[in-house]
Amino acid sequence: MRNAQKYMEFVHNKGKYGLPLKRVYHNILNEELFLIAYGKLYANQGATTQGIDSNDTVESMSLERIDDIINKLKNRTYQWQPVRRTEIPKRDGKTRPLGLPGWNDKTVQEVVRAILEAYYEPKFSKHSHGFRPNRGCHTALREMGTWKGTKWFIEGDIKGCFDNIGHDILLNIIKRDIQDKSLLKLLKGMLQAGYVQDWRYHTSYSGTPQGGVISPLLANIYLNELDRYIENELIPQYTRGESRKGNPEYERLSGLMKYAQKKGDVNRYHRLEQQRRQLPARDTYDPDYRRLRYVRYADDFILGFCGPRTEALEIKEKIGQFLQTLNLTLSEEKTLITHASKGRAKFLNYEIFIAQNGTQLTHHKKQAKLTARATNGVSIFKVPQAVINDWSTRFNKKGKTVHRPGLIECTDYEITQTYQLEFQGLANYYSFAHNVSALSKIRYHYMMSLVKTIAAKHKQKPTWVFAKYKPASAPGAYTLMVKVPHPNNPDKPLIAKFGDKPLRRNTNAIVKDNKAHFYHGRNELVRRLLANECELCGSSDKIEGHHVRKLADVKKKYKGQKHPPKWAVFMMERNRKVVFVCHHCHTEIHTGRYDGRKVE
Repeated sequence: MRNAQKYMEFVHNKGKYGLPLKRVYHNILNEELFLIAYGKLYANQGATTQGIDSNDTVESMSLERIDDIINKLKNRTYQWQPVRRTEIPKRDGKTRPLGLPGWNDKTVQEVVRAILEAYYEPKFSKHSHGFRPNRGCHTALREMGTWKGTKWFIEGDIKGCFDNIGHDILLNIIKRDIQDKSLLKLLKGMLQAGYVQDWRYHTSYSGTPQGGVISPLLANIYLNELDRYIENELIPQYTRGESRKGNPEYERLSGLMKYAQKKGDVNRYHRLEQQRRQLPARDTYDPDYRRLRYVRYADDFILGFCGPRTEALEIKEKIGQFLQTLNLTLSEEKTLITHASKGRAKFLNYEIFIAQNGTQLTHHKKQAKLTARATNGVSIFKVPQAVINDWSTRFNKKGKTVHRPGLIECTDYEITQTYQLEFQGLANYYSFAHNVSALSKIRYHYMMSLVKTIAAKHKQKPTWVFAKYKPASAPGAYTLMVKVPHPNNPDKPLIAKFGDKPLRRNTNAIVKDNKAHFYHGRNELVRRLLANECELCGSSDKIEGHHVRKLADVKKKYKGQKHPPKWAVFMMERNRKVVFVCHHCHTEIHTGRYDGRKVE
């Protein structure tokens, strides 16, 4: 059996050169692949979440458990468990179904996912950006930034995409490239395992379980058929001409400007220049010029089209007809054709339009005039007003910003850090927007809620908080800074700041879905497991992993106590949410009778 890294490179090259892949199931039975999967999944908060079996979690993970899974796969006796379905509320009042598989199933899914990703990643379209390594929402938006001169946006929305993926269609797509009946049978068993909701079992006739480790990749494999159809058929069909013809009126004004310049008539020259700025340099109705561009993120996609609206309607109709062959349906209410300069397309929670006639991107009139010609025809990205209103009122009560009672028990440092992380995540996402400064309204409300939360904790007025935590270096800015001693280095305190970072557009700040490559290698956790030694007492008897959902929960419960249990001390001092212990120590920890054996 191949080394895991060499096998992944072999699989990747097969996909890169379009060659079929064989004997995948045989290579799945590799302990190193399962160790890598464990090292990748254990840190997720969902690792401790229960499926239908309360005992099937990451807790008590061991080499023996991995060997048991591999033996069942080898003997063809591995059984997929139905996922536990729960409804996740959305902000619009509706709910979204989420399937929660057990830990064993997650581990097997991750092994299969890693192999399929290594094979399909080089085969995927360059216009697909969702749930792929080194890609994300910002890479999709960056590609749209090159769509100069777009006339129409076709906003695509697939109705219930993940719930309507056809099992047979998906397996036939994979079968074209991967010639392994055992793997296809394993995938079919996973897709048809069903789900349990409200203690009732339901059969799965279509769809991939949202919440499964492998589901996003399977959706990308499925929707890659749409990518190929648009790239290979629609784009060549609706793309022609090297460049647009010149605009006759624009050229006429240019000629008059040259004549005015020759005669030395400065006033007439500037009047003509102002008139010309209102016109495109090229003929936007050139019948011999067409461009069709495309970007997809997960099940949301958008097309930019240079041409008449009648042809944009044809494109929408053809996409709808093709999706029917995949057992999918375009949502008529949400699949819109939007005028690129007069309307506002919505994609990835951004508003997008094409600048025209000197669209003002700044409040400074002089600068707006200077940039008018440069911005014409380019894509403009904006934070929607609905987003600003929603986030500004998130901590409001009866029209006033209020404190957050759930954070009262935290320290001032933790409260400040929580607000900063939440707001900075929002600012990073909208850093691509031309009006990113509009987030200052949200920052103000976040600041006031932060101040009132700290004030409520100490039973003081907000002015007390500003007096205590406002840095002297920022007298005119809304900035708070909280310092606490570092537990290991008193000379370098921990600092939490809010409001110190300026809101500026940054097209290089790309937030990626997954920065990792398809091969992760052995990390520190895997090496500790393979050491096969209790990290508390040194025993080598049946080593298991004791996991906690959040290390912060352990610190909150035991930090500051006179005699905390040694396993908690081990986790806090080493900043680890997993400690590998023998079966005896593990039992003592869970029963609360751990006797404090010496930490080696």
